[in-house]
Amino acid sequence: MASALRSLDARLGAATCTAYLLTSDARSLVAAMTVSTPLSFTILPSMAADDLSLASARAHQSGALAFIDSTEVRRSARQVPALLLHIPFATVLASAPVRTPRRRFGAVTLRWTPARKISAASLEYMQAVADELASDLERLVEQGATLEPPLVPWFVARSPGTAPHRPTTAVPEAAAQDQREEPAEGLLASNTYSYQLHRLAFDLTAAGRVRDIVAAAQAHVRPLGARGLMLSLAEKGRLHVVGAAGFSREAVHQIEGTLLSEHTPETDTIAQAEAKLFATVGEFRKAYPDAGHPPDFQGRAYLPLVSAAGAVGCCTLDLDTPGSTLTSEELAVLVIMLEQVGLSLERARSYEIEHALTQSLQRTLLPRSLPHLPEVVATSRYLPANEGAEVGGDWYDILRLPGGGIGLVIGDVQGHSLEAAGTMGQLRSATRAYAAEGHEPARVLERSNHLLAGLDTDLYATCCCLWLDLALGSASLATAGHPGPLISDAQGRTVQAQPPMGPPLGVDPHAVYQQSETLLSPGSVVALFTDGLLDTRRLGVDAAVGRLARVVADNCTEDVEVLADRLTQHCTPRPQQGDDVALLVMRYEGAQPGGQRRVARTSVQRHDLRGVAHVRHFLRELLGQWDLMPMLDDLELLVSEVVTNALIHAHSDVDLRLREYPDRLRVEVRDSDPHPPVPTEILTAGESDNKEAESGRGLLIVDALAADWGSSPAGRGKTTWFELTTSP
Repeated sequence: MASALRSLDARLGAATCTAYLLTSDARSLVAAMTVSTPLSFTILPSMAADDLSLASARAHQSGALAFIDSTEVRRSARQVPALLLHIPFATVLASAPVRTPRRRFGAVTLRWTPARKISAASLEYMQAVADELASDLERLVEQGATLEPPLVPWFVARSPGTAPHRPTTAVPEAAAQDQREEPAEGLLASNTYSYQLHRLAFDLTAAGRVRDIVAAAQAHVRPLGARGLMLSLAEKGRLHVVGAAGFSREAVHQIEGTLLSEHTPETDTIAQAEAKLFATVGEFRKAYPDAGHPPDFQGRAYLPLVSAAGAVGCCTLDLDTPGSTLTSEELAVLVIMLEQVGLSLERARSYEIEHALTQSLQRTLLPRSLPHLPEVVATSRYLPANEGAEVGGDWYDILRLPGGGIGLVIGDVQGHSLEAAGTMGQLRSATRAYAAEGHEPARVLERSNHLLAGLDTDLYATCCCLWLDLALGSASLATAGHPGPLISDAQGRTVQAQPPMGPPLGVDPHAVYQQSETLLSPGSVVALFTDGLLDTRRLGVDAAVGRLARVVADNCTEDVEVLADRLTQHCTPRPQQGDDVALLVMRYEGAQPGGQRRVARTSVQRHDLRGVAHVRHFLRELLGQWDLMPMLDDLELLVSEVVTNALIHAHSDVDLRLREYPDRLRVEVRDSDPHPPVPTEILTAGESDNKEAESGRGLLIVDALAADWGSSPAGRGKTTWFELTTSP
């Protein structure tokens, strides 16, 4: 391959000359070798094998030589701006497929800069060299060789002054050995380092999260002989591991939380701002005799992470050959790489902290939990926008009304900013206060509108209010520029109850709002939502509302948690979306004969694991009162597992709710951690290697004993629920 590329470089005088090999899964073409030229570090490292906009993939797919002129190059760069990082200059490209009648290996691609006219004879010569290379590679494969491309392409030196290699039908063995000179073992041309630094800078620019930065860093230190990487930062007098790859969980835990005042290789690397290299464990023990558990390694390097403020962290590298260390050139390149990594980590950490704070602010403005009443079953969903770190103004609420009824409120303040979130908090407080005074929905909207118009803000808001008399099932409804609720009866028939829509709040301080009345029968379902739930870009407003109405009608007999998940399933996972999604779903049970009978509730303070014993005592008393003592053993086991899991992982108070139905008992455990629990598979062999097995068994027990179970985001956190079948 080196001989073929050198001959093409010597005869055709290209700016870059690169061989791309097909990966074993046949999905990608990866740069395997390139001639070291002033521009060789700008080569495209890889591409999809079927991306016909690129010359290499086009030649590989078609089996014919592909030529792309400067006009087409500029057009491709406009369509895919990332190509400008590799071709920022006027150029022409030619690519010859490397294939035989039986096998396809990839392509050889040349670029000429500045753009020039390439003769037909030059292109014929290029294809002839590629054909001979393909024959050589086929012989290697038949002899058992594998042709997986390397992590970093080989950079081979040019051979000026030598006659260009002219392909022939038969090459003498001695001549073949001279012409196919292989690069020496371990040879890294100077352009290799430029290429790696260029690629790392590109990958770090695209990395938005800490995990992406760690992955990029690990990928680029691997070719330098590092099999493991751990990045740790100094924060508040301690060392905290922000990411690791190739290290065991025990090794990470040993470093996490280390005091900066302790004498360890990581802390010394930061304090002294210098690299520490150990070729053997013996060298490590000599330098750190008091280390409790000396690491087991082939070679180890500790390098400082440096920013403008000085050394801010440590990069630990596990080298992959016995007694190995880093050369001066490799160490210099690593230090430059880690400077970029350190700056990227600071940027990503700042963004993640800001994002976490804004999401925490958003959640604190939402209700901690929804009322637990015999007459209604309710759940909620809130999916924040995933563009940027700012918060939105969507909110929902369920209120206790003075007359014994309940009020459902949903609203959306314009924009995504702290001002929008603050305005939302004020409006939520206002609607609660006006409802507590006994005002009807239309009057609540009028007073809230007057309040918002008097605030020093240019923001407006939409809002919908529904008041429900629990004894009679009568509902009063008013809306201010907001989509009306979707209502379905127990048979899936849509209930038409849309009131006249008034203007959004804050637009006209003198606006008057009207309300409509409707009657809900037992089993009716009500869904209130913000417009982020509507797929208007694809369907349009009317069609999007119609789709949601059909989902409600088709699933009106399902559990409200299941219904809420189905209403939001097209939002998860979501593409980049600039609007929040809020959803409030309620089923009116009413006084339906044979319907739900009894409800009960208790709670446990956060981190109070002894509260699990209180929960078991509560269950024994409750089941005795409900005449359900045969269920006690299973119920105690399941509730203990789910509540304990919430106390350990959620870092919040835990709310336990029970609801009795004629044929089943439903249990809900609510906490403030929005991440769902994930059961872990138990290994039949080598179970000790399964680090998460212990924490996953609780959910496996739930899955085995419960008639049905699930977990859904609700309010500020999530609800984990399960059901047990009761005897007739």
